[in-house]
Amino acid sequence: MTDPYKTLGVSKSSTQDEIKKAYRNLVKKHHPDLNPGNKQAEAKFKEISHAYELIGTPENRLKFDRGETDQQQHEAQAEQQRYWEEALRGDKRKRKSTFYNTQQNGGRYSHSFGEEFVGEDFFEDLFRKAGHKQTRPTKGTDTLYQMNVTLAESVLGAEKVITLPNGKNISVKIPQGISSGTKLRFKGLGESGADDYPPGDAFIEIIVTPMKAFKRVGNDIETEINISFIEAILGAEISVPTLYGPVMMKIPAGVNNGSRLRIRGKGVQSSSGSGSQIVEIKIIMPKIISPELHTEVRSWHGRFDYNPRSSTPRNEKSEKQYNV
Repeated sequence: MTDPYKTLGVSKSSTQDEIKKAYRNLVKKHHPDLNPGNKQAEAKFKEISHAYELIGTPENRLKFDRGETDQQQHEAQAEQQRYWEEALRGDKRKRKSTFYNTQQNGGRYSHSFGEEFVGEDFFEDLFRKAGHKQTRPTKGTDTLYQMNVTLAESVLGAEKVITLPNGKNISVKIPQGISSGTKLRFKGLGESGADDYPPGDAFIEIIVTPMKAFKRVGNDIETEINISFIEAILGAEISVPTLYGPVMMKIPAGVNNGSRLRIRGKGVQSSSGSGSQIVEIKIIMPKIISPELHTEVRSWHGRFDYNPRSSTPRNEKSEKQYNV
């Protein structure tokens, strides 16, 4: 697991304000909009966002410092499992893999892999040969499943049902603002333990599927909206789709193509902060220019001329804020 303190370039003694400042500086440097086509910058941006989710608030930071996040606990359990697998590689007994198909309520499938061993108890034989005290694992094997959710479900939260290999249905509550790759832990729903030992845990990894009209960047949701050149000149008030439903937004007169308008409170609401929806303006010319329009525009010549190639362009990345 990557150390979020190192990712953000801060020390463990840094204040929350110092962590927030470092996060903002890194986001400005590696934001995908400022580095178009740069896959390394995009990967770095995702790493920075994940690091801030871990230590961006006092509650999450304390949980991380104590090693109590789901990812830390899962990695510790995975490390323990790797220890046993290393020991098992030296054994010549046959073993076989089992493949679990689990169907979700949407008809999609996810999977997990476990190992089933044939023959007498390998652990007893291994430690008997080594002359050590007989030992058994303290609980059953953990299992990992995947569940696909839409971007809207990850932002707004949802509740879905997944069927485990043993036929048991469990209700999975998708927390509001969850990120792709997050694992939810269900204690005691893994493989059964030997003898009287407790069963392992089940982990559900959330995979967020993208949506055509919306993209998540940190806690913001980005989208595009088309307007006519007349609306760009005169300004307008139009309906804009959001994940929370359509809202009315004012288009300022003289807006440029590529300008970005911010609608506060319509992004991701998570423990790391409240996001906005960023609306990028696309000015679309008419598909067919009628003779009347052509004549009218020609009449403007000499009265409203300007040279966009020599005048200082406006900052197309500036963001105006609207409370909706």
